Amino acid sequence: MAAVTSITPRARWEVRRALRRLGAPAAIGGAALACALAMLWHAQALRQQLPAMQGRLAMATRAAAVPIAAPPTAANGLAAFYDHLPAHAALPQQLQTLVDIADKHHVPLAKAEYKPQAEPRANFMRYQINLPVKADYAAVQAFMLEALQALPALTLESVAFKRERSDAADVEARIQFVLLVRSRS
Repeated sequence: MAAVTSITPRARWEVRRALRRLGAPAAIGGAALACALAMLWHAQALRQQLPAMQGRLAMATRAAAVPIAAPPTAANGLAAFYDHLPAHAALPQQLQTLVDIADKHHVPLAKAEYKPQAEPRANFMRYQINLPVKADYAAVQAFMLEALQALPALTLESVAFKRERSDAADVEARIQFVLLVRSRS
């Protein structure tokens, strides 16, 4: 370690001696040479990045050329909403999907009740689905999340959890979903 620290003062002394011998013009020339080398290195690095940047620019240009869809009006927005809803005839498949997801997550559906609620002046019906379940909290949560992802017309209206004892593994949950379907035509 002592040898390394002794080299530094020696190097400084050699640089000062060379500057005294060569003078200021040589120092300026050396600095200019160092700047030129740094600029050459930087230019080469930029040249290597150029193809990737041109590719990103081309993608951005193509994306900007895509026409932007007109914002939905009340009439076509409502039509899109109705088109998004499953048909009334698909109600049994929707409910079966809900049962399959519950089975997948080991959430027993011992009892389920659903009742239709007509929406006056609307072209859809609401089906309120009440599911009292008793299962592991994580399983109930996973069931609800997957059901909401798998059935886009399903909404979670409310959920209430109850645990008999603080150390109990299972929770009692009362889940209330609402499923929207197009009215019978």
